[in-house]
Amino acid sequence: MTAGRRTGLHAVAERAGVSVSLVSRILSGDDAVRARPETRERVRAAARELGYQPHGAARALRLARAGALGLVVHDMSNPIHAEIIRGAQAAATDRGQVLLLSDATQLAGNDDAFAQLLGPGRIDGLMWQGSGEEYDDELAARAAGRLPTLLVNSRSRAGVPALRLDDERAARLAVRHLVELGHRDVAYLGGRPGADLTERRRAGYAAELAAHDLAERPQWTVELEWDAPAGYAGMTRLLAAEPRPTAVFVANVVVAVGALAAAREAGVRVPADLSVVAVHDAWFVAHGAPPLTTVRLPLHRLGDMAVSMLLDGDQARAADGLVIDDPAPELLVRGSTAARP
Repeated sequence: MTAGRRTGLHAVAERAGVSVSLVSRILSGDDAVRARPETRERVRAAARELGYQPHGAARALRLARAGALGLVVHDMSNPIHAEIIRGAQAAATDRGQVLLLSDATQLAGNDDAFAQLLGPGRIDGLMWQGSGEEYDDELAARAAGRLPTLLVNSRSRAGVPALRLDDERAARLAVRHLVELGHRDVAYLGGRPGADLTERRRAGYAAELAAHDLAERPQWTVELEWDAPAGYAGMTRLLAAEPRPTAVFVANVVVAVGALAAAREAGVRVPADLSVVAVHDAWFVAHGAPPLTTVRLPLHRLGDMAVSMLLDGDQARAADGLVIDDPAPELLVRGSTAARP
């Protein structure tokens, strides 16, 4: 399932020429809303024309009193997660909601804190950023039993609806760039083994290699963790492989920072000896030595859309996993990739 255009309350508001909040209040039967009879009828007519049906969870949200949404992330200092948070924060503010941030690791280790987060009147809905930890599925499923819950940047798991980015397409775009530069020996440096996100990006890597009649090699596939030390350790292992790859596709920019450091300390010149490309973009990678070639994904849009889906009761359409394909992944070519030596 893909998502390229806004649906639900957004579409009704655009058709009727009014705000999303006004549409929500009119369709929920809020008698206190100040709107002319013709405006009310225009909104209802737009809803009928578009076939919009208010979701049960949406009605529960409209009647709730908390005025707050929860967002659970792994490592708030991560620049990738920070962009998701900014998108969610902006969307929540626009809709008159407060965004409450929680750390997944702390919640997993403190059942009382998790129960308090889900307590009556605390939040109206929850977004959970999946990261491959064993407790992610359990806690997200528990939350879904209490209130509207959406997995963010994950496939649907444990019966919880999910919204994610087009990671397979991003990986294919990165590998295609390397192949078009003449590279045939392309390695993969991933994140946590077995994590949903790791599997999606590795699947894209493998699919693009296969499209060019290139095969994966076990010695060129390393999966450790989603941090810079893991990138350093992973690149060290790849540089020791025989034969050595001429290019490396890295799962994200945080891992790539460590990978570039390992190459530099080993005396391997990037891109003269080794080309490197990573998924996600961050302000600091454009100022590195060399500047890093990346594939940018709409992280801000991910946070924004997650909030809108919860508030509009649209998470039902993400039951099988909804993919954001607009805007599409974008290749940003910088100084870390070059033609095969």
